[in-house]
Formats: sequence, structure tokens, C-alpha cells
Amino acid sequence: MVAGATLLAIDNGLADRHLSRLLCFPRPNKEELRRRLQQLNSLGVTRILLDGPQAIDGLRVLGKGCDGIVVKALMNGVLVALKIRRIDSHVKTLIVEGENQRLANSVGVGAKVHCFSEDFIVMDLVEGQHIDEFVRQANGAEVRRVVVDLLGQCRRLDIIGLDHGELSRAHRHVIVRPCLEPIIMDFGSSSRSRRPANVSSLFSYLFLSKTDLSALVRKKLEVFFEDEEAINALREYKKSLSEESFQKILSFVTSSEI
Repeated sequence: MVAGATLLAIDNGLADRHLSRLLCFPRPNKEELRRRLQQLNSLGVTRILLDGPQAIDGLRVLGKGCDGIVVKALMNGVLVALKIRRIDSHVKTLIVEGENQRLANSVGVGAKVHCFSEDFIVMDLVEGQHIDEFVRQANGAEVRRVVVDLLGQCRRLDIIGLDHGELSRAHRHVIVRPCLEPIIMDFGSSSRSRRPANVSSLFSYLFLSKTDLSALVRKKLEVFFEDEEAINALREYKKSLSEESFQKILSFVTSSEI
């Protein structure tokens, strides 16, 4: 439990304007609220906790995006993260996202999904630093450990044919726990129908993007490979998805010692 956090009881949902604003953001609707409360009851969610770094109309939440809001919640007495589909989202259901995240879980990737419905996904609560913040504060050995772990996770997603779709903006989609465990978040743009490009997207973001963060990663890892060499290795990997070609990409990260 979070000390001092406001609790909203699902049982009081129809009479609670705060709950209505969160569950039916940005246009509260009584019938839609009733339908969503029924879903939460079936999922075992009993409370929502107003706690987090962002705010919606003064209500504290974990995160807010174009398609959803993420809040802390209680499910059968356990503290979890709850993703809520926004009323104005272009996504009509969260079921596909829930299925894709559960598929990612099957190879040890992503926050563990407990259950989901059309408008909600209940998953493990992940707390830590976004990867850009982590890189700025960590030492070279810690950054290397996390990057190698992340590339391995991306490799496993590639193998099962699941493309995350947003790892070219990993600063918004990767959280590093204090134990140095990186978690890939938000499978809202994921797909099993397009060719996976997880390794290529993440490597390009971290090492080839010409951003301050990319320069910092290369400096902390003391890697000095030629961009063209890495680009050619990524092209070969994208063609074959072979273990040999993946190890070539990994060698750019592990070749130097810190």
C-alpha cells in the first residue's frame, strides 16, 4: 500500500465522480461507466490508488497516453498496474494488446499480465527509471549489463514474431528496475503480422540515432565501431534473424571492457 495515497473503491463507482473521470476519460458517461465497472469486478479489481508522477484533472496517475491511462490498483489485495482504455482512443479493444503482452511474457519479456478485458489490462506494477534517465546516472558496467539484457529480450521477441513497434523511442517504453532489470513496457503498438524489428530498432536507438543519449551510451560503453559496419550487420540480421548475425550485433556492445 502507498502511504497517503487516495483510494477509490470500485463498489462506489457510479457515485464517485473521480472514478468516473478516470475510467471514462476524457468524456464521463454513466452507461459506459457501468459497463466498465462490471469489467473491473470480473477482473477482481477492487480499488484504484491515486498515486503517480502525472496528473489528470488533479488526479495522480502513473502515466497518460493517446490511447490509455495507467494507474495503481488493488486486485484481490495485491498492488498492480491497471491500464485503462481512453474513451476517445482509436483502439477499440485492449484484448489484442493483452494477448500480445502475454505472448511476450511467455519468453520472459514485459510486465507480467494477470488478466485483461476490452477496456483494461491488469499487470505487475513496474517501478524504476526510464532508460534515458538510467543511462545518465549509471556507470558503464551497469549500462552494458542492461543493454545486453535488453537486446536479448528483443531477440526473443523477434524469434516469436512479435514486433513491439515503439522501440525506436525506447525512452518512453523501457523502465529499468533498481535491481538493473530492464522491462519493456506498453505493447499497444505491437503486432504479430509485420516483420519483427525489435533488435534493429533498439540498437539503432541506443547507438546510431545521433542523439545525446546515443553518444552517451557509446561513451560509457567505450565502443568505437564504424556506423556503416553496424548498419550492415543489422541488415544481415533483419534478413536472416539468425543467431550468428545476432551475435555479431551483440559483439559491438561486448567487445570492449570497462
